[in-house]
Amino acid sequence: MISITNDSPRWLRELDRLLGLKNLLFISGNIHDQIAFQIKREGDDTLAWTDDLLPHFLQRYFIFRSYGLVGLIDPVDGLRLARPEMEPVFTALREGKAPPPIKASSDTPGQVAEAPRTTPASANATLPDFGAILQGVRACVANTAVPCVFIFDFASRLVSSPENILRDERVMLTRILKASLESRDVYYQGMHFKNCIVLLCDKLNDLPPFLYVNNPRSRSITVDRPDSQERARFLSRTYKAFHEGDKETPNSSLAGHFAVATEGLTYYEIMSLVHLSRRESIPVTQVDTLCQRFKYGVKESEWDKLDSTRLAGAETFLCTRVKGQEHAVARVLDIVKRARVGLAAGQAAGRGRPRGVLFFAGPTGVGKTEMAKSLASLLFGHEDRCLRFDMSEYSAPHSDDRLMGAPPGYVGYQEGGQLTNAIKEKPFSVLLFDEIEKAHSSIFDKFLQILDDGRLTDGKGDTVYFSESIIIFTSNLGAVVKGAEPGADKMVTPSMDMKTMRATVLAAIHDHFNFQLGRPEILNRFGDNFVVFDFIRPPVDKEILELLVSRLLEAVKSKWGASLVVEDMALGAMQGLARERLHHGGRGIRNLVDSALVTPLTRFLFEHLTKAGPEVQLQPGSVVRVKNIVNEGTDALYQYVLDAEVTHA
Repeated sequence: MISITNDSPRWLRELDRLLGLKNLLFISGNIHDQIAFQIKREGDDTLAWTDDLLPHFLQRYFIFRSYGLVGLIDPVDGLRLARPEMEPVFTALREGKAPPPIKASSDTPGQVAEAPRTTPASANATLPDFGAILQGVRACVANTAVPCVFIFDFASRLVSSPENILRDERVMLTRILKASLESRDVYYQGMHFKNCIVLLCDKLNDLPPFLYVNNPRSRSITVDRPDSQERARFLSRTYKAFHEGDKETPNSSLAGHFAVATEGLTYYEIMSLVHLSRRESIPVTQVDTLCQRFKYGVKESEWDKLDSTRLAGAETFLCTRVKGQEHAVARVLDIVKRARVGLAAGQAAGRGRPRGVLFFAGPTGVGKTEMAKSLASLLFGHEDRCLRFDMSEYSAPHSDDRLMGAPPGYVGYQEGGQLTNAIKEKPFSVLLFDEIEKAHSSIFDKFLQILDDGRLTDGKGDTVYFSESIIIFTSNLGAVVKGAEPGADKMVTPSMDMKTMRATVLAAIHDHFNFQLGRPEILNRFGDNFVVFDFIRPPVDKEILELLVSRLLEAVKSKWGASLVVEDMALGAMQGLARERLHHGGRGIRNLVDSALVTPLTRFLFEHLTKAGPEVQLQPGSVVRVKNIVNEGTDALYQYVLDAEVTHA
């Protein structure tokens, strides 16, 4: 016998409450999963938990609730009645005749009965005649002699699109609505019933609103994924099925740990952990390892394999790559330490949300993107573990489909999304969403799910997990602020002190999300993880210049075996030019090195590479000495000219 108690899932308690109140029920959400429920066997007062598919459970449930006619309908197999003895009852009601008495069977109401399983249809079988089926449903729910319920499985598949319903689809749904409106109450065996129609749909908005808007006879019920209590209970009752589960007894601590580690998994996926545990000999006491294997295909987290020596020198490493941003480096190192330890507020064992979230803001060219790449290199050994998405490419409507994958039925949905595919391939990574303010507003809904739950489902129905990644957003918001006069714009400049610039940038970010986008909930997900980068200020500009020049020296040495020497006079000339471009940050310095040194050096080297005679040709061991850089002006044929020479070993 099915039992409904306070421990039963919330949706089931809600169904039990609404059963005598509504004629049209919409059950949506996690409807394709296994669902758990309690039973009490005859002669035994103890309750036991079991599970079944939702359509099969509903048939058992309505029989338990003494419904005399229970039908399951879907677009493929048509109508199937829960018990053979219901066939003459349905036939009589469909033809408007008095129904025969319901014959008793071994599976009487109140007993735990095995739900019928579908016999596969022939490959040449024709699709069911829904018109005839609905005519029978309409006649049955209008009767007052036998309590009836009809469950429409795969109701989301009844229409091609809720926004563009075909005429035949509209007629079919209107027939369902009309049948529910004509449904009658039944007094049967001393009890009151409402004849009922139940629609199982993936999402309520898969069906057109005219079915439920302003319809007092209807009600929607959402089936959630298993909660922490249900996940812990699953371990307690299936512990012995896991590898080495017969060697010890599970304790409450392990059950709680299991509940946290399996956050977000469906009941079917949790059941799959049992098979994975036995197949790969992973005991459930190593639940983190088991879940890592299930979610990411790895037995050991890369976070647990981080080189402690490399982490000990993290500050030096980052400061070498990103100049003049000591405050930003300190904030990033805090996230690295927290990610390594694996703690998060309000989340025991911290396995749901991403390992860390950062929002880099400030002027352009100050090292925001470079910091993300450096972080990936620090943590995982290579910059390619920084997965970069330029959000200016996702500014159009429906561009979220490119990131997460198109919905089923749309072109390209089989390919998945660019983001979901990338995180499947490299779950341990740094995700960089560059210039987030340029993204279309629909993308922020996906970010909400990622930041809250650490997972997404792509167009193919595969769930991907972000709980082992660090997510970084960058933005130039606040780099341009409104001036005092209407319509006047003022750039934040290096003349501002860091405190003023930080306040200006954060105010612009809050204004953008709160008022321009109207999405304060997005801002709330970022918390206090805003890192404002400072302008490139002297003497940091000199350090960046020397770093770029040193990389150029290495390139010349690697390509031709020659040595490049840039003397102090040439460096000083470039430094003076660079300080005129500090408002463009490090990118402005790089552009200056390209135009003032690389381009004229290329002309100089090309001449020596093409000259005849070994005494003048560039060769291994040659020394290229740049003595000075002369600025001829923008009107000259070549603005920058080198005073340089080549000497040979």
